[in-house]
Amino acid sequence: MSLKEKITGLITTPIENEGFELVELKLAQYKKQHRLRVFVDSDHGVTIDDCVRLTKAIDPILEENNVFRYGYVIEVSSPGLDRPLQTARDFRRRIGERIRIQFIDPATPSLEGELVGADDRFLEIQTGDDLSKVDLVQVKWGKIIF
Repeated sequence: MSLKEKITGLITTPIENEGFELVELKLAQYKKQHRLRVFVDSDHGVTIDDCVRLTKAIDPILEENNVFRYGYVIEVSSPGLDRPLQTARDFRRRIGERIRIQFIDPATPSLEGELVGADDRFLEIQTGDDLSKVDLVQVKWGKIIF
């Protein structure tokens, strides 16, 4: 088991118990110092206070389990608005926003419009007068258009 997998296993449940989803975990090392970047999201967004609370929940778990031999720094933050949308949950959070969809099949042109619906299987995207229903298994990723 890799260090990243071990950390993910240790912190996922405490993060979920606080009402958040672990979106991504990045681990870097410079000399003997580790930097753990934890990206979380929720249906109601992520505040600075949430990040502080989650850091305080994660830190003792890492200490108790002697995850790092030497020093480490934890950074908890939201994944940011420019992060690719990939899961059904990602898309549901962005209903009402303008998005661009890139398909897995490179021959299929990207689709841009307002995301008006999303469930575990399909996305509904309004492009002008047309409503497109897209199967999520065909989607490589989506991006919010600013």
